[in-house]
Amino acid sequence: MKKKSYTAVLLSFLLLAAGCASEGPREGASQPVQAPKPTRQVLDLVLPFDKYELTQQENYTVAKARDFLIKQCMEKRGHEWNILHYPSRVDEIKNRRRYGVIEMQVAREFGYHANSAILSGNEDVQQQRNERDKLLDHDGMQAAYKEKTGCGYKANDVLDRGGVSADYHLFNRLSSELLADAKKDQDVVRITRRWSACMKDQGHVYRTPDEAISDPSWWKKESGKASSAEKTVAIADVQCKSHVNLVSALFETETKLQNQAIKQHDAYFDKLAKARATYLEHVQNVIEKRDAP
Repeated sequence: MKKKSYTAVLLSFLLLAAGCASEGPREGASQPVQAPKPTRQVLDLVLPFDKYELTQQENYTVAKARDFLIKQCMEKRGHEWNILHYPSRVDEIKNRRRYGVIEMQVAREFGYHANSAILSGNEDVQQQRNERDKLLDHDGMQAAYKEKTGCGYKANDVLDRGGVSADYHLFNRLSSELLADAKKDQDVVRITRRWSACMKDQGHVYRTPDEAISDPSWWKKESGKASSAEKTVAIADVQCKSHVNLVSALFETETKLQNQAIKQHDAYFDKLAKARATYLEHVQNVIEKRDAP
């Protein structure tokens, strides 16, 4: 089976936080894009599968360890590498958009569009990363990022040593399939129909929240900004989700399905947990060694 290291998972997270969303940071922007603080509802969306992945705080800890290793490698190659300032505490909001837009303030300001601050809780890190990359010439970029031989890849090898690679194919497949199954649950379908009726009462004809968020009208332009019409629909979407308790129904159903999957594949999930613990031990060892007097 194809293996996927925790470093690969981290890199996916960093790409997401780097602005792979529709409204990421732009070169030359004077101020990072801000997003409303997550609501209590968002913070409470913790699914059973979440404990088998790195938290957002742990992702930043890993990034710090990678910076230490890359700096050592880059200095040996005659290049500078600045250690970024990572947040000491971030809200865990990986499921903030799992059920679409569910926060009124986000709907009012961004509609269905997203930015790295919404998705990761922090955009300052990417601003720092952009500034660091600007200081690298061509040889420096190659030294840091060249596939297989770059210092970034060398750092990954250190953190991945000892067989901490994990097979996430099944995990990712189950995560996607169980969410789809939750949306097909009889009770959820019934509540979704009520959501649709609520939206129709406000003049918006959509069968499901997925249909509303994927409306081509919102994605014709490349500006990355929501139109007033999009925001109006997103606001109604949030109101109707709240009115019929759709998010709670989805969360409760998906939680049940994920717990069943963990029991069904207990040996597999045990391997994921052990690989995660070993990987974080490697990360902590790098940081402790760097911080030692």
